[in-house]
Amino acid sequence: MKIIKNIFSFIIALLVIILTLTLSVYSFGLISVDLLPDLIRASHNNLQAAISFLVIFVMALFIIYPFFTDKKIKQTKLLSSESGDISITIAALSNLIKDRVNERKKLEDISIKLDESDAGLTIILSGRLTVPGDLPSISENIQRDLKEYIEQTTGIKVAKVQISINDVKKDKNLANKSG
Repeated sequence: MKIIKNIFSFIIALLVIILTLTLSVYSFGLISVDLLPDLIRASHNNLQAAISFLVIFVMALFIIYPFFTDKKIKQTKLLSSESGDISITIAALSNLIKDRVNERKKLEDISIKLDESDAGLTIILSGRLTVPGDLPSISENIQRDLKEYIEQTTGIKVAKVQISINDVKKDKNLANKSG
């Protein structure tokens, strides 16, 4: 669906560019005065032009529709019981993850992306890793700790935790203590 929206957006933007350039050139007097009236006259009672304009209109509606709809807060279900459902918002879950990662003080400037599937929650972390230490070992410890923590705290099954290291920061205090 996102690909279709991007294609529609591109086509609409291209048409707006062509229209504005044509009107600019027309306004500067660089093209014939009769060009635009002739184009409008040629589109009168023209089925192909009518269908083309309707398609462009529908594409434009498709693009602007999300701006006028209610934005639902994304959430995931924690528990269903006789009394009702318990859910947690994706923002709250992100904050929980960020707090846990910050406690460990190895990954900084993190960004979090969450994907929900039938297999469970996929947590995608990216940030700057603080060393010294074995990068794969540190990353694996963060993955294991975060997976266990989220599953124990929320009951949500975590399918996997992916870590993307954008930068490595050397912590001089840790280096002096270990050496």
